[in-house]
Amino acid sequence: MTRLFIEDQELDLTEGFSNFITYAIDDLRNLDSKATSFSKTIILPGTANNNQLFGNIFDFNNANFTDNALPNVQYNFNASRQARCRIEVNGLQIIKGILRLLEIIVDGNKIEYECAVFGELGGFVSALANKRLQDLDFSAYDHTYAVSAITGSWDNWNDGEGYYYPLIDYGGVSKVDSNKKDYSFRAFRPALFLKEYMDKIISNAGYTYESAFFDTNFFKRLIIPNNQKELFIPKQLLFQNNAPTTLINENKSIDSTGQDAEANVVDVYYHDFTPGFTGGLFTTGDNVEFTYTGSPGIFQFIFWGYLYYSFNAGLGGNRNTISIRMQLEVNGEVKGWNGETYGRAGSGASNPAIFFSSISTVNIQTNDKIKFRIEVTVKRLRAFANLYSAVTYNIQTNLNPVTVTSQVPVLSPAELGDKIKFTEIMPRNIFQRDFFTSVLKMFNLIVDEDKYKEKHLKIEPYIDYYSNTAIDWSDKLDRNSPIRLKPMSEINARYYQFAYKSDGDFYNDDYRKKYNEGYGDRVFDNALDFAKDTQKVEVIFAASPLVGYQGEDKVVPAIFKKNNAVEERTEHVIRIMQAKKITGVSSWKITNSADRTATTLSTNTVYPYAGHLDDPDAPVSDINFGVPVRLYFELAAGDLTANLFNAYYSSYFAEITDKDSRTLTAKFRLTEQDIFDLDFAKFVHIDGGYYRISQIVDFNPGANDLTQVELLRVINTQY
Repeated sequence: MTRLFIEDQELDLTEGFSNFITYAIDDLRNLDSKATSFSKTIILPGTANNNQLFGNIFDFNNANFTDNALPNVQYNFNASRQARCRIEVNGLQIIKGILRLLEIIVDGNKIEYECAVFGELGGFVSALANKRLQDLDFSAYDHTYAVSAITGSWDNWNDGEGYYYPLIDYGGVSKVDSNKKDYSFRAFRPALFLKEYMDKIISNAGYTYESAFFDTNFFKRLIIPNNQKELFIPKQLLFQNNAPTTLINENKSIDSTGQDAEANVVDVYYHDFTPGFTGGLFTTGDNVEFTYTGSPGIFQFIFWGYLYYSFNAGLGGNRNTISIRMQLEVNGEVKGWNGETYGRAGSGASNPAIFFSSISTVNIQTNDKIKFRIEVTVKRLRAFANLYSAVTYNIQTNLNPVTVTSQVPVLSPAELGDKIKFTEIMPRNIFQRDFFTSVLKMFNLIVDEDKYKEKHLKIEPYIDYYSNTAIDWSDKLDRNSPIRLKPMSEINARYYQFAYKSDGDFYNDDYRKKYNEGYGDRVFDNALDFAKDTQKVEVIFAASPLVGYQGEDKVVPAIFKKNNAVEERTEHVIRIMQAKKITGVSSWKITNSADRTATTLSTNTVYPYAGHLDDPDAPVSDINFGVPVRLYFELAAGDLTANLFNAYYSSYFAEITDKDSRTLTAKFRLTEQDIFDLDFAKFVHIDGGYYRISQIVDFNPGANDLTQVELLRVINTQY
């Protein structure tokens, strides 16, 4: 007896109901995809029970309010969502997963529902939909950007959870003249662990999982660093400098001889000044003109300060005046200034200070050129028709706070003391399904479905997946039907290219230009005469070349561009690295900037390493696919061959390229009990040989028919 359930409620079936189900663990001929069990189209009758369970969706004008938190059935049924289902035959579950309603056919008074059932891996992929990494909640790790947070995270390097601040050379972050010894705090950005990404992706999709591989120390030390040009966070207060700055300090003496009796004496002093911008949104090469590098917006510039002055004047000295003006210039055009402020320049030292301020609201576009100017004008007026008195005066201007704010938050480099919120700094617009699939590709992972637990996945590398036990199907083989053996049938290409995604930073670009391949890529040539094509397996991550500098014992990933030998920070493709706290290095400093006058914030004899190797001094594992032609640092010892290809793919390729490799396709008499007991991790024993189950095609439950099975011969039972 066959029964079909949706959200644990039984659907009506037609008499003589039959359904063909295909079971698969992986498409071994296509390393770039993962397969799942699925059914062919199921036709269900439009009975009163089925109509009710499908929420009367057959009604042309049907509309209903649904709640995603409730079971997807009856009045809450939503065809755009997956509904849990299972098929049982004589009390044995033969498939569980999700049901998808494909089409409703209304023919007069007759209603039919065309449906399909997909295994739970298919339901998992469907649940990921278009979710992105930034949809994941890591708010528990939000914290204040501080040196203590940076150094305190280094002990988390193999926890698999929390955050970790690796040392990465993003360009222009090493203290000038230190030869990459000391680093600004801007070389440290919080990274999250790969394991927690995978945990949250799976759990947010409504699934659970088990994986001995995910619990290894190796997997727990994999991190996903920040991939922004800067550690950008949204801010409205972009800059504030509270330190008073003396801009103009002048002393001048004017005598009374030789002056034109018909003219006033006017002295103008001006100063193009720098507000002391920090953070990188305003860059400059001369401290006079600044280039705005952030996103467009409406900004308010606020300046204020005091003008101090004194006059020692003779006859008519109290007729002297002094004024000050602030000016903002954008692309050569004056955009804002304050009105002139006048002060009576009387004799003696008791003249009051003149307060001045300027508030300018300006629309600024990316790459606009901005200049700031302060002007002081001294006018000495005539006391009598043809008489001027000698004057000695002193003026000094002190500029106090300079504040730049935006009407709406704009991305601005994080400063020490800012709040780090992971939802704001995580890699953007990367689909969770692409991220998840790339991890499967890197480690040749097989994802299997647990037959007893609802929405529970088993995830292990191909080399660890098989249990080295077997079930005997020799007596189930139908020897009266054709038996097909295909030598080397799993091979569909001559060359298999394993590649990281290309990126344009200096070292990745340098390597590709010199060697015509990506850093860390691997091309496997199976050397078989009949295969010619190339199959590419590419992940969404970019490779991260490691760089060492002369005289330094720290090896770091370098992610920057160069323009006329000047390092420039750049947006870059998402990366994946191994983390390790390395001890016993020469003393080095974290500083508040990369300038020569930088202040020391922390002195250390350990550093937070990250890179494709587990240890840059004596590596035993590498997450590159292949051995690079060259390294950008001097390797003291260790093994570079323990890379992804050799660790997770080479045994599989050795098996399928063996001269005795073949697939066996034949008809088997499988029962519902065989399907219920089906375990892809077990070998199938046939006439003294061992095989892996690749596919069971079109099993028809309850029909007692023969079923086609595709098997791959086992050459090595252990790796």
